[in-house]
Amino acid sequence: MANQPTPGAVANTLVRYLLTKAGLIAGGLDDRQWQQTMATFNDCCAYTGESLKSIAPEKEHAVPMNRTLGGLHVFGNVVPATPEANRQKGGLPYDVFLRSKGAKFSSLAHLTDEQREKAIERIADFIQNSRTDGLLAAHPELLAFYNAQYQKAKNLCATAAQELEELLQKLNIADAPSPDETDSVTLDLPSNEQFEREEQEWDDLPEKYRQVQERGRELNVGTYARTVFEELFADGRIGAFLPNLTYREDSFHAFKLSFPALVTQRGSDATRYYATPYRHNGTEYYLCSQWYERNREGLDSWLTETVFGQSV
Repeated sequence: MANQPTPGAVANTLVRYLLTKAGLIAGGLDDRQWQQTMATFNDCCAYTGESLKSIAPEKEHAVPMNRTLGGLHVFGNVVPATPEANRQKGGLPYDVFLRSKGAKFSSLAHLTDEQREKAIERIADFIQNSRTDGLLAAHPELLAFYNAQYQKAKNLCATAAQELEELLQKLNIADAPSPDETDSVTLDLPSNEQFEREEQEWDDLPEKYRQVQERGRELNVGTYARTVFEELFADGRIGAFLPNLTYREDSFHAFKLSFPALVTQRGSDATRYYATPYRHNGTEYYLCSQWYERNREGLDSWLTETVFGQSV
């Protein structure tokens, strides 16, 4: 079954276009520069050190090409990688990836700490020597621009969907089957697959959160929310979003909730909050119990785009 298009996916297509356009304006990457890059790394993976002479190297972005970090597909930011290293790096910056350990980063398991630091230094030197204009460190205004365009596209999807529904109802064809068509945009460099890998969408959620999201589709929204927040409190990730979620305005923006998502005291609003508290840094928090179907998309988007968008 094909995946249903979402506002987030549409917005990412726009960001993909803008980042690709920025890379082309900044000079892009030509064949001569790619051969120079391969020579710099001795025809080996920039991360694992493995020879790429017998396998096709993949073009990987040292600074990820996503709206959070703003890396571009230009000479100096594109390095050779094995398919496994490219897949495991995802949306991590090159230095964070090279210092990562565990089963999820098996392509680096053979490297000593000293070898990892040498690889980081080598990539950093390559970036600095290739781009003297500082372009690889995305300007804050550029990052703000990418994020603003992303939000505009999501809002446009919501507005257009509402207008479409009203029009279909007006024309009495709201129940008619819709054609199975989607607009497609083919962009040159980088590949859609590479961008989606670095954008850290749902497929790149940690395994336990992916399972939570899968099970959540079969649960009522309240139970789904409790499961999500249980995990966030358990692994400490919730700390990055406190005290924001104790404010009504932030909770409405994130989830369209009418009340703060979390409170430290139930008080007179006891019926609006679950009785079992969560604990973080010695403080108890109670989760709002007023979750409805209209809040499901907000919870999904917050988990994938805010929680794990910021974690990289």
